Amino acid sequence: MKRATLLTTLTLPFLLVGAYVAAAQESDGASEKTAIAAKLDEIKAQFAPDKRLELFNVEFSENANPPKARLETTSAAARNAALELQKDFRNWKIEAALYPEENDELDGKWRAIVVYSTIQIQTVPDYGAEWSTQSLMGTPVRVLKKTPSYWILVQNADGYIGYTTRGSVRRMTQEEYDAWLDAPRLVWLRNVGDIFSEPDANSASISDLVANNVMVWKDQEERDGYYRVETPDGRLGWIEASGAMEWNEWLATRELTAENLIASARRMLGRPYVWGGTSAKGVDCSGLINFAFYTNGYNILRDVSQIQREGIEVDMSKGWRGYEPGDLLLFGAKRSNGAIGWRHVGLYIGDGLFIHSATSVHEASLDPDSPLYDEGNAKELQKVARMIGAPETEYFHPIGQNKAYAK
Repeated sequence: MKRATLLTTLTLPFLLVGAYVAAAQESDGASEKTAIAAKLDEIKAQFAPDKRLELFNVEFSENANPPKARLETTSAAARNAALELQKDFRNWKIEAALYPEENDELDGKWRAIVVYSTIQIQTVPDYGAEWSTQSLMGTPVRVLKKTPSYWILVQNADGYIGYTTRGSVRRMTQEEYDAWLDAPRLVWLRNVGDIFSEPDANSASISDLVANNVMVWKDQEERDGYYRVETPDGRLGWIEASGAMEWNEWLATRELTAENLIASARRMLGRPYVWGGTSAKGVDCSGLINFAFYTNGYNILRDVSQIQREGIEVDMSKGWRGYEPGDLLLFGAKRSNGAIGWRHVGLYIGDGLFIHSATSVHEASLDPDSPLYDEGNAKELQKVARMIGAPETEYFHPIGQNKAYAK
């Protein structure tokens, strides 16, 4: 009994010291994780502040040896800044991968083309989730990640990130993508249309079409007023030649003018308001703007809170009499902290009138004396932006300069 008591007495201090050391190491590890997380938050704020435009996912593996922090991002600047953290946190392994190029699970097939007239891009990988935007047939997208199910995370040609189903796009190697870019392509011009199985409007349809869909002009064949086309997923059919234009000719004839923007927006009059919509099947408020600019050869940011960062700010002191046709009207509610909750956008068409999508696409007025006066929006007009003549940016530029279309 005395021997056991002695051993216990001698062992206890060593056990306590070991526990203290383990606790101290665990505390140091937690402290370092907190410090790394804070640094990554700073990097995110600087290089990837808008999750709609940049992927920025961080995972910590604290039980690894050594513990690891891994960043997945679409921002090369964020990736490089994260790797620089290694010199300050030598007890951790810092990894950072640029997506999609460095995502090995994609096997190099991260280029993709939308295969249907319209596809929905959603906020989370679930059919019941909110639509964030649409993408159109023939639009290039970048596949960023796969999910365990049939959803993929993609980045649209306008920079917008969201989820769609794997079957909505055709994934390609770089070689296949370059071949698609080199192929003669056709742009559908009308609001709606069909790809027919034969050069005959009475034949079976193999797909519907909406304005700005793009297809390969198969062997540049024409017959009886129809072009033979191939969809991005390989379906062959015929479209009315009078409703299409060759891609390069289409690019060359685009002109961003107030008259053209207004005409494009008016093509959508009477179309229903559809949250996340950007096509003739229905549009939301910023989707209408997106459609009008794309139809005239320009990319523009997708959401109101993004659009308001672009363009030349117009002096509002004279009211609507100081605005020019083609200006964007940006509406929002001022919050208690002084910030603006951006919620709506319209296209100014002159004489106090604007066109916007709310319930449906229709015209309204900022003029209290007009029978079309929209009091609710008029009171919350916070900013007017002029895009015609505005400097080009990463997200506002001619479609022909979009890096998504580059080899």
